[in-house]
Amino acid sequence: MRVAVVGAGPKGLYAVEELLARAPRAVVDVWDSRPPGTGAAYATDQPVWLRLNVTSAIIDGFDAWRLARGEAAPLDPFPPRALLGAYLAERWASLFERHAGLSHVARAAGTVEASGAAWAVDGAAYDEVLLATGHATDSPDGLAVGWSGPQALVPSVYPVSGLDAVPAGAVVASRGAALTFIDLALALTEGRGGRFTGEPWAPGYMASGDEPGSLRPVARRGRFMAVKPQPGSAIASAVPGAVRERGLAAIRAAGDASVALAVVPATARNLLAGLGQDPAGVEDVFEGAPTHADAVDALRASLAVATDRARPDAGWAVGAAWRELYPALVERFSLGGGLAFEPFAEAASRLEGVAFGPPPVNAAKLLALVEAGVVDASSLATDTIDGSGHHGPVAVDVVVDAVLPGPGVVTGAVTLPGRLVEAGLLVQAPGRRGVAHTADATCLSPDGHPLPGLAVVGRPTEDATVGNDTLSRSLHPARDAWALRVAARFEEER
Repeated sequence: MRVAVVGAGPKGLYAVEELLARAPRAVVDVWDSRPPGTGAAYATDQPVWLRLNVTSAIIDGFDAWRLARGEAAPLDPFPPRALLGAYLAERWASLFERHAGLSHVARAAGTVEASGAAWAVDGAAYDEVLLATGHATDSPDGLAVGWSGPQALVPSVYPVSGLDAVPAGAVVASRGAALTFIDLALALTEGRGGRFTGEPWAPGYMASGDEPGSLRPVARRGRFMAVKPQPGSAIASAVPGAVRERGLAAIRAAGDASVALAVVPATARNLLAGLGQDPAGVEDVFEGAPTHADAVDALRASLAVATDRARPDAGWAVGAAWRELYPALVERFSLGGGLAFEPFAEAASRLEGVAFGPPPVNAAKLLALVEAGVVDASSLATDTIDGSGHHGPVAVDVVVDAVLPGPGVVTGAVTLPGRLVEAGLLVQAPGRRGVAHTADATCLSPDGHPLPGLAVVGRPTEDATVGNDTLSRSLHPARDAWALRVAARFEEER
């Protein structure tokens, strides 16, 4: 039996590890044009100031590997992405060394077609195919499609070497003010020789002279993301286990979407009450209201809470409740979880920026750039960007698209899953962006029947499976269920 795994990022790695742990003699080809483990996000040659936006502790074995190779404790909880790339590459290398049947096909898979009772990837026959293609690299919604603005356009922040096209002294507008925007800001400052000095949570910025004249973020909601708590801080461990477990149980028992979602603000109020804080404002934050009228004030206040320099507030409580209860939300609002998806989608669009924002180190750098006059956050209240260009009170020279392609199926020729949906082989789950699939990741046909031997995990399934943009190995069971099924088939056919 031959298996193809299309994509050698973290999702592909985890799937292959699980499969080979159960069927070590399986013949597996891993299709990816890049070296296994690194991909675009975790390339080992990218700058060290491009950090993980999630704590390294959620990646199984990563921190132990760092200590074993000589890093001193306490470990930086938000290390460079390049370091994670090296770790993932080493895990892949270990698999290749131990399993003679594992091979790397060093090119992108262009087609997947039915071939009798099996499948063909670019004409090569396989009994089982797993699509783990990850993020799309471009999108029909990107500014580069039909751009007619008078400003020069940089269509993507990544790779950051492409930002060399931005001249020093230029006035730059960014479509987006979230995590990718912070990478953009660091690329145009720290990446050009600028230095952050002084206290970690209130650094100063020493310019190199090669920065843009100003950087103007533009965002639909007119604000920055809230800051994640610093691991090891008091606020990072301020959610009592009993409160968390009650919330998880309530969501799992909820009979409809509104009841399940109401657990989040209720938990947030309980968190604040338990800390002796006024729960006023929780409902407003949950419904999408900003915590402060000024975006910079909100970012500064969020950083202070995240680093134990201010008392917890409604913004922290709602973000903490959403993060802590997320496993149950994933279970109930993913396909087959029993609850209507649209109310969750609306809540998630409001709360992703409250719960899953930047690490404190990067938020502090962003504030330093605001205070140094490099980032002009007034644009959040005044500017817009569309296909015809930048619109606002200040003329800009360059527009950078700092919005990543969306999750789920990106239709057109930009992704393999998107092409398979357009070809009528796969289908998006009704009312959701992702590929429809079963509990063991088996793809569903447009008429709703399983397609034996063809499976999908990760970003292309978003909404069908909620919360794929994670490095956590434990949040989604479909990958392990796929490995269990394929290993059982391998044993039966030996």
